[in-house]
Amino acid sequence: MIARLAAQSAPLFRAYAAVFFCNSPRIGAWFALITWFSPRAALAGVVGLLASAAWARLLALSGEAHLVNGLLCGLLIGAFHRLDATLFGWVVVIALFSTLISHWLAGVLWRAGRLPLLSLPFVLACWLVSLAMQVNNAVALSPTPFTGDAATVFGNWGDGFFTAMGWLLLVPYPWAGALLFAGLLVASRYLAILAVTGYLAGQAALLLLGHTESNLVGFNFMLTAMALGGLFAVPSRASFAMALAGAAMTGWLVVVLGIMVSPWHLPLLTLPFLLAVYLWLGALGARPVTSVPQLTLDHPQPPELAYERKRLAQVRGSLASSMPMLLPFYGEWRVSQAFDGAYTHRSPWQHALDFEVIEQQGDRLVNHQQQGLKQSDYFCFGAPLCSPVAGQVVQCRDDLADMLPSEVDTTHNWGNFVLLRTVLGDHVLLAHLKQTSVRVRQGEWVTAGQAIAACGSSGRAPEPHLHLHVQHTPTLGSPTHPFHLINVLLHGDHRQREFKLCYLPKQDDILSPAPRDESLAAALHFVAGQVLSYRLRHADTECVQDLRTELTLLGQSRLMTEQGASVGYEETQMVLGCYDRTGKRDALLDMWVLALGLTPLTTAADGWQDAPAARLLPLNGVQRALVALLHPLGGSCVSHYSRTWDEATYAWRQVGQHTFRLGWGIAWRAETTAWITPQLGVARLSLCFGKRRWDAEHFLVSS
Repeated sequence: MIARLAAQSAPLFRAYAAVFFCNSPRIGAWFALITWFSPRAALAGVVGLLASAAWARLLALSGEAHLVNGLLCGLLIGAFHRLDATLFGWVVVIALFSTLISHWLAGVLWRAGRLPLLSLPFVLACWLVSLAMQVNNAVALSPTPFTGDAATVFGNWGDGFFTAMGWLLLVPYPWAGALLFAGLLVASRYLAILAVTGYLAGQAALLLLGHTESNLVGFNFMLTAMALGGLFAVPSRASFAMALAGAAMTGWLVVVLGIMVSPWHLPLLTLPFLLAVYLWLGALGARPVTSVPQLTLDHPQPPELAYERKRLAQVRGSLASSMPMLLPFYGEWRVSQAFDGAYTHRSPWQHALDFEVIEQQGDRLVNHQQQGLKQSDYFCFGAPLCSPVAGQVVQCRDDLADMLPSEVDTTHNWGNFVLLRTVLGDHVLLAHLKQTSVRVRQGEWVTAGQAIAACGSSGRAPEPHLHLHVQHTPTLGSPTHPFHLINVLLHGDHRQREFKLCYLPKQDDILSPAPRDESLAAALHFVAGQVLSYRLRHADTECVQDLRTELTLLGQSRLMTEQGASVGYEETQMVLGCYDRTGKRDALLDMWVLALGLTPLTTAADGWQDAPAARLLPLNGVQRALVALLHPLGGSCVSHYSRTWDEATYAWRQVGQHTFRLGWGIAWRAETTAWITPQLGVARLSLCFGKRRWDAEHFLVSS
């Protein structure tokens, strides 16, 4: 019964939290408690919240945005109306208005420019009621119900800030605002920082315009900064600057809009915040998704989670502004000329790669045998090439003769070639192919990895090599476009091969495609509804815990615990990757993610790197407090992984070395080990952190 009641009340408490762009029901319950500093407003807020929920259920409307607006409407009406039957009548009516407006405007705003709903229904519904009230009362809503002790509590600035924050939930008292800020600080330290800096920016704008009083409107500055810098943009220097600029613009809008609505005796409410946010998001939302500051209009999320995803993308090599491609050859090849190469890769053809095959001869790496006077002396000449993408052959040619070394054909710069068009409309060129080697024809569709030609020396090729680039148009010689390679083995010293999920090669890099190991991939393949049971041991304690795989309504695969903690995971052709860790701390799940957060499905890799979040480490209370203080957006580990086959246990033994640098020369280190067997998958796990150790052993549950 308690669990059912908690589940039913969670959306209601989330409505309180959503006022400050938080999502935790616990934080929402804290905010709800603080509203009782103004009992009449708090009671009307509860009625407005329940009325909105009831109207939505009656009208079969989904979502939760109407709950936030119904709550705000109830709080406002309750604050300025005496406690009687009329009050509750107005609240129920305004809840209906705000619910209907919420569901109508949500679609309108999204189609207009993917804009969020926010508190616009609250403003419109309250204005309708305010105008109706003025039939009997020819004055606007005034702050007279909130005349309390004028004694300074936190200093002039502190009182102004906390009072302005309290006004948003109609508890305009310094102590109430301080308690609200404490809850915000627990929910998101970065949002709390944005609230403070946004208030300062808006206050500064008001002072420049000759206005000093901002208690009634100061929350607009905070909301603008939190929305632009924390919720609808990935945290960065650019988004922080946008947040401050938006807050300052809100200060200007407070003055301008105040003049416009004063003849109607209407309160500003959150209108300055709404207009500022819509201006910024509407203008910047039409840019490419990779533009800075990077917006998250499609999937708004807490700033800490957005920043964690950004860190993971950076270390895993995700290059959203460029096109991913497989290596177009077999075996090991060297990059003889990289992007912005000194020879021919200059603007507007700077995004291109040249490849050749090399061998070790003594202490030298050479690309040919004997004197290198014939094409066949070069190791890459005649080597088979494959398509780096799936697409359609737009043009191809293979009738040109291969040039002798040191000779070039400047009439046909690209020589024999194959030009492919991808499903996204980009064009991939493989050039300098061997005469009569092209195995595809114009109009034919090819798959990624399909053999299509052989390496040659036709065209402007002083030595046999493969030229690879991406261009937007099908015209040969068009400007090139950025691209990157995926599922690559980078060969380093002592023949070590490092796996790179996404990689932009450098000059003289030696690369080879990573081959998929079917037995390893099968061991790490999970199906929806699968249960992984582990016996977890730590110190003198032992318990049995399950991890369950689920497929969400949005099609995301997640690994769940019985307590509600979860992590998203994705299985591709070459990697198992974890991301988006949510919920409470959980020793087994966190150990699982640390040990297997990024796992290549190839046995050819000697090592790889990742950057799991520091919160996955088993930190004690003091350590977590230090991380929260010094890393407001959370920190990440520098993790190095290696994997070997262990004959004794008949398992792949995957070891991760994790280092988190707190600052001031302080570094915490942990080591994880995962034993992956063909029969059980992840059969065993261990985690060592300082002098503490955790072990987990997978076992099959008999039916």
